[in-house]
Amino acid sequence: MGGVLERHPGLRVAFLESGCGWLPHWLERMNEHVHGWGHAIAKLPLAPSEYFRRQCFVSCDPNERTLPSVVALAGEDVVLFATDYPHPDALAGDLVANITEHPELSATAREKILRRNAQRCFGLP
Repeated sequence: MGGVLERHPGLRVAFLESGCGWLPHWLERMNEHVHGWGHAIAKLPLAPSEYFRRQCFVSCDPNERTLPSVVALAGEDVVLFATDYPHPDALAGDLVANITEHPELSATAREKILRRNAQRCFGLP
């Protein structure tokens, strides 16, 4: 909300190690602050949620129940797959299948979460 993403439109920011369920509320709250605190923050052409969708990413845990809601509210272009491996509390099993077989995610959303979003985030071919 301070203008960094406006000044650096090529910058990519990833929020990792925290799941994704918090994201819709946070985006909504930042958008509300722009209106409520307009006198105290930078005047920017886009809403905070628009900057996030343009330049930011958040990792999801493979078994997060909120994942379909996050995709619906924040967009399928911002979610990255993560397993938390090799931490001792990392999940076990076929974690990729938790995404590829998720009945509430579209095939396009699954493809983006598992591959295309990471390519875009990290500038990979």
